[in-house]
Amino acid sequence: MSSDRPVIPSLQQMQNRLRLKQLLLLSAIDELRSLRKVAEFMHLSQPAATKMLHEIEETLGVRLFDRLPKGMQPTVFGESAVLYANRMIADLSKFRENLAAQAEGSIGTISLGSIPTPVPGLLADTIVATKRQYPGLKINVQVDTSDALIQLLEQGKLDLVIGRMTDHAKLEQLHFEVLDNENLSVVAGRDHPLATERRVGLAELSEQPWVLQPLSTPMRQLLERAFFDAGASSPRDVVETNSTLLIAALLQSSSRVAILPSAIATDYTTAGTLCILPARIKFQLEPFGIITRREYLPDPKLQHFLATLRSLALPDPLR
Repeated sequence: MSSDRPVIPSLQQMQNRLRLKQLLLLSAIDELRSLRKVAEFMHLSQPAATKMLHEIEETLGVRLFDRLPKGMQPTVFGESAVLYANRMIADLSKFRENLAAQAEGSIGTISLGSIPTPVPGLLADTIVATKRQYPGLKINVQVDTSDALIQLLEQGKLDLVIGRMTDHAKLEQLHFEVLDNENLSVVAGRDHPLATERRVGLAELSEQPWVLQPLSTPMRQLLERAFFDAGASSPRDVVETNSTLLIAALLQSSSRVAILPSAIATDYTTAGTLCILPARIKFQLEPFGIITRREYLPDPKLQHFLATLRSLALPDPLR
């Protein structure tokens, strides 16, 4: 196991020697970074946990973790092994969940993640249409940022994500299919002083108190770019949150302003709770779309969901 170029075993050797408990061990080491803690978590003695890790490394022909003073750190091989271990554990959990659902009269489960933009229209309409075709299908939806959802997708905890490919290097493992573009609107409470203006510039907006998404999000980065391009300073009075509900609540109860996807902003203005300010953000976010794992084979229910999603999405010349 100490050569410069390790000899990776054949698929048959791996199938014959790898066990589920070993995959659980890899996942636990990655999370806890301590063999002592892993042994306690898995109800093993520490020597037994150490032996099991050595057996996995002997089977695969590579070192998976480095033993450092700060804890167990995965090697490049370990990162790959943990990724696939987590996926297999998640797939097994999904298998069990589907069996349990079928035993209760359901026909299975779809677990998906979405950024907020398509939720009120496209995603809601797709769920309604899918449930009409498969009333016994259970659909789990998690709404978050693209980065957070893609991580869950890679771990096998989601079947698909409706979001943006924020890291194009991951296109080797993930498939991305464009659904639609996304415009942005500057919004405020319906009685905000700027609501009656014919035009609001970015320099004036930079002096307003804001509710903004965190700096790590594409929407916030685009807004900061717009301020910089206009020669305006970044807002100083800022509350940061990813929660659209909290953003809307703060806008309704204060003089703060915010930036939201235009589709969501329109829903709030139609309800009479917010207004769209006459400000122009000339930059656009990257298109959002369907993100799936390349090796993942969707079952007929998920294929129907994806076909419905595509048919309901607005036509886009990029697709």
